[in-house]
Amino acid sequence: MWEPTRFLLFSTLETMSAFALMLAIFRIKVRKYIWPGLFMSLLINFQSYLMREEASMSALAPALSTILFILLITTVVKVPVMWSSIIAIVGTFSYTVVQTVILFTFFRGVDTSTLATSVEGSALQAATSVVALGVTYFLLKFKIGFTADFEKFRFKWEHIGVVAFIVFSLMASTIMFYLDNMLLVIAHMALAVGLFLYYAIRKERDEY
Repeated sequence: MWEPTRFLLFSTLETMSAFALMLAIFRIKVRKYIWPGLFMSLLINFQSYLMREEASMSALAPALSTILFILLITTVVKVPVMWSSIIAIVGTFSYTVVQTVILFTFFRGVDTSTLATSVEGSALQAATSVVALGVTYFLLKFKIGFTADFEKFRFKWEHIGVVAFIVFSLMASTIMFYLDNMLLVIAHMALAVGLFLYYAIRKERDEY
């Protein structure tokens, strides 16, 4: 019981910190998107935990997490998909750089293969999250970061493409996971898709 709780607790802290950092880098107010971000963070990490149990699928978790971040920023923060991809990738890379520096500075002697299931791994996640949240606060406080006219890069009928991609992702994931009989992962994807479709449809209605 402790292992799943530990994993979800520290991984959610890590994911929320990365989400806050990626928004702050592009001077997007984090406070407005805390609850959708928290909900999606829980789903991302629940997915990661389930996929970690399947050795053949664990390598897919980071890629799927990045895709979920892109969809979250597109549908909830309402940033065009091209910029959402840039924000998600830059934010994830920045968080990874911070974590790597902390890893080689304070956890150099730790076997990295055991980090996902060890106390040291949780300590690394907590330390990185504290630093990332500190950087986030600093960027927002002093209004430092990149600014851009996001709407300039919005494709025509983009929201239709996003909805189609979300539905396609659910179908593809369902087929892939069903072959391994991972019903919990299918349920997770359904929740994620439901959230994205809600915001995507609401976004389209707000525009008219």
